[in-house]
Amino acid sequence: MRRFNAGVHTEAHPLYKIFLRQLSTCIFEWDSHDLDLLRSAKKTCIMAEGVRNLTNEDIDAKITGDELARYCRRQTRGTDATIRRIEQLLIKLDGSAGRDMLGTPLFDTEKIWEIWQIQRRHVPCIQDPPGIQLYTEVGSRKMGGKELTIYRCARGSTSLESFHLHLNRFIPGNLC
Repeated sequence: MRRFNAGVHTEAHPLYKIFLRQLSTCIFEWDSHDLDLLRSAKKTCIMAEGVRNLTNEDIDAKITGDELARYCRRQTRGTDATIRRIEQLLIKLDGSAGRDMLGTPLFDTEKIWEIWQIQRRHVPCIQDPPGIQLYTEVGSRKMGGKELTIYRCARGSTSLESFHLHLNRFIPGNLC
């Protein structure tokens, strides 16, 4: 994801963080079972405070990023869906939606599309390997009368990044 930085005019652009967040959602999706369980627990907690007539949007607004990371697993969306979503995001933010209030574009158009043409072939490399469990259950916690599992993810951990560096150094080639 950070390779797109070279196609951004400045990381100080007001849309930069939004771009990174949306790029992450192009690649990953939350496990629906875990998310439903967290929503149910959170709804019970909010209703215990006397709030009624909650919509899913109300509940989602009360779920923190830390709670999502702790109680919900993520998986990659698959190569085709990821490519389609990233291209849609780049098209959207390369237009008028990608400009700040002064009209400054988020992207250097030429650079961002050149980067995407190179990075596009690596999308299959960032997909979760089939049959490999990337999460470890490290505990549980009751919330709103529901038992929520606490997860720790191996994705992005120092040992995993170290392993990829090792592979990169010792297996010749540049396909991935």
